[in-house]
Amino acid sequence: MKITIKAEAAATINELVKFIDSKNTPGSGKRFALKFLNKIVDSLKNHEVHSLCKFPEFAEKGWKCFLINDWVVAFEV
Repeated sequence: MKITIKAEAAATINELVKFIDSKNTPGSGKRFALKFLNKIVDSLKNHEVHSLCKFPEFAEKGWKCFLINDWVVAFEV
């Protein structure tokens, strides 16, 4: 399975990395991003168990969703 992160999502993650690094020790943002991306990959290994997203803006596109902490991860297969 090939996973592609859309440009807007990648930009958001990069901004989050910068923010975390500014508030914590250097490299903490990158460590957070790696853990976050690993959780996404792990969750997508069984992507068929996820249902259509309950958020209308994603459901309209036929995307499925899952949560990681307070983050909504929307995806299409």
